Amino acid sequence: MRASHLTNLLLLSAIWGSSYVLIKVVVAGVNPLTLVAGRLALGAAFLVIAARLSGLRLQRRPAELGHLVVMAVTGNILPFVLIAWAEERVTSSLAAVLNATTPFFTLLLATLAFRTERITAAKLVGIVVGFTGVALLTGIDPATLGTASGQGVLALLASSLCYGVAFAYARRYVRGAPIAIAATQLTIAAVLLAPIALLFGDVGATDLTLTRAVSWLALGLLPTGAAYILYYRLIAEVGATRASYTTYIIPVVGVAWGWLLLDETLGWQGWLGVAVIFLGLAIASSRPRTAPRPATTPRPTETGE
Repeated sequence: MRASHLTNLLLLSAIWGSSYVLIKVVVAGVNPLTLVAGRLALGAAFLVIAARLSGLRLQRRPAELGHLVVMAVTGNILPFVLIAWAEERVTSSLAAVLNATTPFFTLLLATLAFRTERITAAKLVGIVVGFTGVALLTGIDPATLGTASGQGVLALLASSLCYGVAFAYARRYVRGAPIAIAATQLTIAAVLLAPIALLFGDVGATDLTLTRAVSWLALGLLPTGAAYILYYRLIAEVGATRASYTTYIIPVVGVAWGWLLLDETLGWQGWLGVAVIFLGLAIASSRPRTAPRPATTPRPTETGE
């Protein structure tokens, strides 16, 4: 990985990690449904223009569109709304860290539901360790699930489950040019959510300050739009495995943004939970060592050499 690749990786992590603090700022004056509808519209517009400039056409075949409807619901609408709703109740730092549970849900679904991966002892141990980290991070127990913070944690875990469904589904069914797929998926999501937001998003009660407006615009254009282009460029240059290192960096960046801009802190128990979650990710993503091949005895030549 060259210095330019590392720079792009850190830039992508900074963009995606900033989404949680941007949501926290905007949701203080905008209903979650309205917030997400605007975010999707901005991101879709950005990616449609990018696809056109790249000479790509949006997906049009009915079968492809059907798969992308599933992706739009599970990979955009539901998790975006759940995260925005949760951030009315918990900190942006906690939201950023709990998003790191997505790979665990992806692995479970890819193994049990879509049969695109095989479960191993390391993956199973990694999942158990990861969710132990979640318990340490949140300090949640059944008695607190009815509180606002407990409901926020459950909503964030549900959003990670949605992302897990989307990623596992995409591995199984979605094919095509990545930017065209992303543009089509976000356009579908924006079209599906717009009428729901108009009906139930309490648009008239929107309290839009300059800070919230700028944050909303940035949320739509950067984490929801431009980041996809940077992500797929990284995949093309360094491969999907190295591009996935953002999974480890985004929570740390999200916590840093929350600390810098909103004066949020996790505390020692929170950082211990983060460390255990990362340990679980490392174990679950480790590859088993292959046994060395036994040395073959060379056949004797006719001269006996």
